[in-house]
Amino acid sequence: MIKCKNCDIKMKMIFNKGENMIKERNTKQKEILVKYLKENSDKHLCIQEIHSNLKEDIGMTTIYRIINSLIKKGLVKKIPLDNKQGYCYRYNDQNESCNNHYHLICENCNKLFHFESKQDNKLSIEIKNKENFDIDSNRIFFFGKCKECKLGENND
Repeated sequence: MIKCKNCDIKMKMIFNKGENMIKERNTKQKEILVKYLKENSDKHLCIQEIHSNLKEDIGMTTIYRIINSLIKKGLVKKIPLDNKQGYCYRYNDQNESCNNHYHLICENCNKLFHFESKQDNKLSIEIKNKENFDIDSNRIFFFGKCKECKLGENND
Protein backbone atom coordinates (compact mmCIF):
# COMPACT_ATOMS: atom_id res chain seq x y z
CA MET A 1 0.00 0.00 0.00
CA ILE A 2 1.34 3.41 -0.99
CA LYS A 3 -0.02 6.65 0.48
CA CYS A 4 0.14 9.84 -1.56
CA LYS A 5 2.05 12.65 0.20
CA ASN A 6 -0.27 15.36 -1.12
CA CYS A 7 -3.67 13.89 -0.42
CA ASP A 8 -5.53 11.25 1.55
CA ILE A 9 -5.52 8.65 -1.23
CA LYS A 10 -4.03 5.22 -0.72
CA MET A 11 -2.96 3.15 -3.71
CA LYS A 12 -2.17 -0.50 -4.16
CA MET A 13 0.18 -1.63 -6.87
CA ILE A 14 -1.34 -4.56 -8.73
CA PHE A 15 0.15 -6.65 -11.51
CA ASN A 16 -2.09 -7.83 -14.31
CA LYS A 17 -1.41 -10.79 -16.58
CA GLY A 18 1.05 -8.79 -18.66
CA GLU A 19 2.92 -7.81 -15.49
CA ASN A 20 2.19 -4.13 -16.14
CA MET A 21 1.64 -2.10 -13.01
CA ILE A 22 -1.88 -0.82 -12.40
CA LYS A 23 -2.66 1.72 -9.70
CA GLU A 24 -5.78 1.07 -7.69
CA ARG A 25 -7.17 3.92 -5.66
CA ASN A 26 -8.59 3.32 -2.21
CA THR A 27 -10.50 6.49 -1.41
CA LYS A 28 -12.77 7.33 1.50
CA GLN A 29 -15.72 7.20 -0.92
CA LYS A 30 -14.80 3.66 -1.93
CA GLU A 31 -14.49 2.62 1.71
CA ILE A 32 -17.92 4.15 2.48
CA LEU A 33 -19.54 2.45 -0.54
CA VAL A 34 -17.99 -0.98 0.16
CA LYS A 35 -19.08 -0.74 3.81
CA TYR A 36 -22.63 0.14 2.72
CA LEU A 37 -22.72 -2.75 0.22
CA LYS A 38 -21.43 -5.21 2.84
CA GLU A 39 -24.03 -4.02 5.36
CA ASN A 40 -26.72 -4.58 2.73
CA SER A 41 -25.30 -7.75 1.18
CA ASP A 42 -28.65 -9.49 1.66
CA LYS A 43 -30.27 -7.05 -0.78
CA HIS A 44 -30.14 -6.18 -4.44
CA LEU A 45 -29.60 -2.42 -4.68
CA CYS A 46 -30.06 -0.08 -7.61
CA ILE A 47 -27.68 2.83 -8.14
CA GLN A 48 -30.41 5.36 -7.28
CA GLU A 49 -31.08 3.62 -3.96
CA ILE A 50 -27.36 3.56 -3.12
CA HIS A 51 -27.06 7.24 -4.06
CA SER A 52 -30.10 8.29 -2.00
CA ASN A 53 -28.52 6.69 1.07
CA LEU A 54 -24.98 7.96 0.46
CA LYS A 55 -25.54 11.21 -1.48
CA GLU A 56 -23.97 13.36 1.23
CA ASP A 57 -20.75 11.33 0.96
CA ILE A 58 -20.57 10.19 -2.69
CA GLY A 59 -21.75 11.57 -6.03
CA MET A 60 -23.64 9.48 -8.59
CA THR A 61 -20.76 9.37 -11.10
CA THR A 62 -18.34 8.19 -8.40
CA ILE A 63 -20.78 5.45 -7.36
CA TYR A 64 -20.96 4.18 -10.97
CA ARG A 65 -17.15 4.26 -11.30
CA ILE A 66 -16.55 2.41 -8.03
CA ILE A 67 -19.31 -0.15 -8.69
CA ASN A 68 -17.84 -0.94 -12.13
CA SER A 69 -14.42 -1.39 -10.55
CA LEU A 70 -15.85 -3.75 -7.92
CA ILE A 71 -17.70 -5.74 -10.61
CA LYS A 72 -14.44 -6.29 -12.51
CA LYS A 73 -12.85 -7.63 -9.31
CA GLY A 74 -15.79 -9.95 -8.65
CA LEU A 75 -16.72 -8.19 -5.41
CA VAL A 76 -20.09 -6.96 -6.71
CA LYS A 77 -22.56 -8.85 -8.85
CA LYS A 78 -24.49 -6.94 -11.55
CA ILE A 79 -27.95 -8.41 -11.99
CA PRO A 80 -30.04 -7.41 -15.01
CA LEU A 81 -33.65 -6.51 -14.43
CA ASP A 82 -36.25 -5.96 -17.10
CA ASN A 83 -35.49 -3.26 -19.69
CA LYS A 84 -37.36 -0.57 -17.79
CA GLN A 85 -35.45 -0.95 -14.54
CA GLY A 86 -31.90 -1.61 -15.74
CA TYR A 87 -29.67 -3.36 -13.20
CA CYS A 88 -29.35 -3.96 -9.51
CA TYR A 89 -26.16 -4.74 -7.62
CA ARG A 90 -25.26 -7.04 -4.75
CA TYR A 91 -22.09 -7.39 -2.72
CA ASN A 92 -20.64 -10.78 -3.56
CA ASP A 93 -19.77 -12.32 -0.21
CA GLN A 94 -17.19 -15.01 -0.95
CA ASN A 95 -18.91 -17.39 1.50
CA GLU A 96 -22.35 -17.07 -0.02
CA SER A 97 -23.63 -17.57 -3.51
CA CYS A 98 -26.46 -15.62 -5.13
CA ASN A 99 -27.25 -18.41 -7.55
CA ASN A 100 -29.87 -21.06 -8.21
CA HIS A 101 -32.86 -19.03 -7.20
CA TYR A 102 -35.39 -16.79 -8.82
CA HIS A 103 -36.31 -13.20 -8.13
CA LEU A 104 -39.72 -11.87 -7.15
CA ILE A 105 -40.29 -8.15 -7.67
CA CYS A 106 -43.21 -6.32 -6.12
CA GLU A 107 -44.70 -4.02 -8.74
CA ASN A 108 -46.09 -1.80 -5.99
CA CYS A 109 -43.09 -1.15 -3.67
CA ASN A 110 -40.27 -2.46 -5.96
CA LYS A 111 -38.86 -4.76 -3.26
CA LEU A 112 -36.92 -7.71 -4.57
CA PHE A 113 -37.15 -11.14 -2.93
CA HIS A 114 -35.21 -14.38 -3.50
CA PHE A 115 -37.23 -17.53 -4.13
CA GLU A 116 -35.85 -21.06 -4.06
CA SER A 117 -37.85 -24.12 -4.90
CA LYS A 118 -36.97 -27.74 -5.58
CA GLN A 119 -39.71 -27.71 -8.22
CA ASP A 120 -38.03 -24.88 -10.12
CA ASN A 121 -34.68 -26.64 -9.93
CA LYS A 122 -36.34 -29.77 -11.32
CA LEU A 123 -37.60 -27.73 -14.28
CA SER A 124 -34.10 -26.35 -14.93
CA ILE A 125 -32.64 -29.88 -14.80
CA GLU A 126 -35.33 -31.21 -17.14
CA ILE A 127 -34.66 -28.41 -19.65
CA LYS A 128 -30.92 -29.09 -19.38
CA ASN A 129 -31.41 -32.83 -19.96
CA LYS A 130 -33.93 -32.58 -22.80
CA GLU A 131 -32.63 -29.52 -24.65
CA ASN A 132 -29.01 -29.24 -23.43
CA PHE A 133 -29.91 -25.67 -22.53
CA ASP A 134 -28.54 -23.88 -19.45
CA ILE A 135 -30.92 -21.48 -17.73
CA ASP A 136 -29.50 -18.40 -16.03
CA SER A 137 -31.77 -18.29 -12.99
CA ASN A 138 -30.37 -14.89 -12.00
CA ARG A 139 -32.21 -13.42 -14.99
CA ILE A 140 -35.61 -14.93 -14.25
CA PHE A 141 -38.00 -12.51 -12.58
CA PHE A 142 -41.58 -12.88 -11.44
CA PHE A 143 -43.59 -9.69 -11.02
CA GLY A 144 -46.54 -9.30 -8.69
CA LYS A 145 -47.48 -7.91 -5.28
CA CYS A 146 -45.75 -8.76 -2.00
CA LYS A 147 -47.74 -9.68 1.09
CA GLU A 148 -47.07 -6.31 2.78
CA CYS A 149 -48.56 -4.42 -0.18
CA LYS A 150 -51.50 -6.82 -0.35
CA LEU A 151 -52.11 -6.32 3.39
CA GLY A 152 -51.99 -2.54 2.88
CA GLU A 153 -54.64 -2.80 0.17
CA ASN A 154 -56.90 -4.88 2.42
CA ASN A 155 -56.62 -2.30 5.23
CA ASP A 156 -57.76 0.58 2.99
